Amino acid sequence: MAVTTTLRGMRTIIRRRGVSYLGYLVTGVALPRFAYRWLWGPSAPAGCRHAFATLTRWFVPDVRPERLHLLQILLDGRTDTGQVPPAPAIEALMNRAHAAGIMGLRHSLDELVLTNDGTAAFRSVSGLRQHRRRGAAFLAERDADRRACNARFGVSLLTEEGVRRLLLKRKNGVTNGYRDYAPIDFGDGLTVGAFVKTDSGTGRWAFFNGRVVAPLVARRRVLDLGSNNGSLPLMMLRAGARAVVAIEGDPAIAEFARLNTRILEWRDVRPYDARIITGDMRQFVTDDLGTFDVVTAFCSLYYLPQEDIARIIEKAAAMRATLIVQANESIDNLPARAAVLEALMRRHGYPSVEVHQYPGFGRPILVGCPHLSVATAPIVAKPQLAGV
Repeated sequence: MAVTTTLRGMRTIIRRRGVSYLGYLVTGVALPRFAYRWLWGPSAPAGCRHAFATLTRWFVPDVRPERLHLLQILLDGRTDTGQVPPAPAIEALMNRAHAAGIMGLRHSLDELVLTNDGTAAFRSVSGLRQHRRRGAAFLAERDADRRACNARFGVSLLTEEGVRRLLLKRKNGVTNGYRDYAPIDFGDGLTVGAFVKTDSGTGRWAFFNGRVVAPLVARRRVLDLGSNNGSLPLMMLRAGARAVVAIEGDPAIAEFARLNTRILEWRDVRPYDARIITGDMRQFVTDDLGTFDVVTAFCSLYYLPQEDIARIIEKAAAMRATLIVQANESIDNLPARAAVLEALMRRHGYPSVEVHQYPGFGRPILVGCPHLSVATAPIVAKPQLAGV
């Protein structure tokens, strides 16, 4: 029975995400995990770590001096205050260099100073190299820089080992039903929950939600209602949303979302404008949360009474926000059905509603616009998608 269920699940995944996804599972998840465990991670054999570091030095070029000046890594006329930089200034400098592929900062930590403008900079540097692409060598060098920085200055920058420890601790701090409810693939082999599945989390985003939602949230300010652990709000940020405010009712899950936001920023080496609110979805109506270009509710809004759903829809329409609601045809809760939600949207300010469906998937997406048309066409064919 278990084998049959597994095979059926694999068929569903391949049908929804394509055969190329199997290649991603090998190159994008299995190989990075293998490299971390056996080649460069803290638990890898010492000989493997040494050999890997030696090979990396052979193939990664030195940094051109002009890059250091452009990124303000050196003092460059600023004044050395003689003080140790605080953790935020250190991390900002690290991120600036690492985002440009510049590694090896750990070799010059004794030259790191606080400048007169409140930033961190190096008096001089040595041993820097510039990675042209991300991969195991990039991850290993970046992690070595951050671990050395933690040891040298007593700060707590996120590291590969530290992140895995934090995820396990946070996962153990929530109820069983939510531990794997919204799995996330952060990339480079780091995942939480059953990320391969396509019913929730980044799996759902990758095969279906992203096709519909990403074009609608790009460069826009988004409010997400009922955000769970932040998996879908984070994917909207990755897809180019200017900012996301997310509301989650369970305090433990909201804290999980905050951690996941920190981890995504660390993994992507870039900041995201995200705010996680612990509270009821109806705060959108009762509180002043600002104005939004897009309001989303992925399998969440229909748990409210219909009169509250109507008030939320009316509030979104009043600020002329695009409204994106995910329905659920697989449960008996009447407002969860696409037909009921569509009727509520049309009745309360959205004359134009498009319903996006995927064959055999019971969670259609409704996109409402208070204007005359919607920006995207409905999905009616099988999406083509590479790995996350």
